[in-house]
Amino acid sequence: MSRTDALRRRAYLKYAGAVGLTALAAGCADDDPDEPADDEAPDDEEPNDEAIDEEAWEGIDEFYFEGRTAAWTGIEPDLIEGVDNPRLVLFEGEEYDFRWVNEDGAMHNIAMYDEDDEVVDDYATEGMEEQGEEQTLEGVVASEEMVTYICEFHPTTQVGDIELISE
Repeated sequence: MSRTDALRRRAYLKYAGAVGLTALAAGCADDDPDEPADDEAPDDEEPNDEAIDEEAWEGIDEFYFEGRTAAWTGIEPDLIEGVDNPRLVLFEGEEYDFRWVNEDGAMHNIAMYDEDDEVVDDYATEGMEEQGEEQTLEGVVASEEMVTYICEFHPTTQVGDIELISE
């Protein structure tokens, strides 16, 4: 490498480093450290703490999802369409079906869990790994024990909350 090339390389590296450092500093700037970031909920608010429109959930008796390792993605009803791991609102004592299609060919199932991460009333399907295949967990009667629906093969990424409405 010639002396001129070496000098150009050093100048370029200095310039790139300065630009990178400036960009990093700009991205880390925080006008008010007491304000939550745009993607954070304030301390007194939980995500999904929105008021529930019970009427919007009335009459729904089937949920349909795409099952992927990354998440359950809602297909139907419209309330959950395109949402990853959507919170579901169920009415105590009502019966529901949970249908899903395997989108990635990985092993999946669906189960209803309680707060102790145990299956509620044997509401769980067998594992299935054929891409494009569908499976339905039928006749799930909503009860206060149910807190999540989950894929037991991907419990950290395919899990959604259940909100129970008692009559």
